[in-house]
Amino acid sequence: MGIVGRLEQFWHNLISEQKLAWGTYVNGAVVAYYPEVPIFVFNHAADINVSEDEAENLLNGVKEYFLSKAFPFACFRISPLTRPKSFNSLLENHGFKKISEQSVMVLKGKKMEDKLNPEIKVKEIPRSEIDLFSKLLLTIFEMPIEWKEGFSRLMLERKNVGGKCYLAYVERKPVGTCLLLSAMKTGGIFGVGILKEYRRRGIGTTLTIRAIVDSINEGNDLHTLQTEKGGHAERLYRKSGFEIDHTISYFLKQF
Repeated sequence: MGIVGRLEQFWHNLISEQKLAWGTYVNGAVVAYYPEVPIFVFNHAADINVSEDEAENLLNGVKEYFLSKAFPFACFRISPLTRPKSFNSLLENHGFKKISEQSVMVLKGKKMEDKLNPEIKVKEIPRSEIDLFSKLLLTIFEMPIEWKEGFSRLMLERKNVGGKCYLAYVERKPVGTCLLLSAMKTGGIFGVGILKEYRRRGIGTTLTIRAIVDSINEGNDLHTLQTEKGGHAERLYRKSGFEIDHTISYFLKQF
């Protein structure tokens, strides 16, 4: 299995095989649905693999799925493995717009301990501090605080299947977040964010490296994250040793 296939299966495993509360099948795709946090990253169809003749039925089936939930949009996650290749054009013809293109970056088995910044304290949090983690993450990414309960429930589910949540501290103040999820000897790094007034001080890099160290210690030989294509974060991750393997895109249509 190539890296693209392995990473797509890693995503599928997180959604479906770990039996979280948000994953179902609709006409040849896997649908992630988590309405408590109504953003496209948590609510979309992926693993799209149908023939040209079946593509429009799949598109309509996914739209009907989200409409049946009274959800405000339908979204598709497009990867290099999406079939048919013309699915992007079909989405655009039906009024879907590309809202995000992300670089899927990988790091293969490097030792990183010597790059940790000792002035930044990174703590893996217990279950009792999940609300603190969620509140900080929502603040960092400028999302409504009303979503905290849903985020906390999701993070607890992640911890139930071995996920690790981290907080970064500067002068005893929590200023950054990060999440590590492991499966298939692959460590996925998510939710790396820093409060605005603490950015460009190496905190995000230190959080990422801590997650990589733990990922290596868990026996993973591939580490991955996603970031906006061509953005500042992508350049920083390159400096930490990550390389772009491929890109994915999200297409969304509001109802």
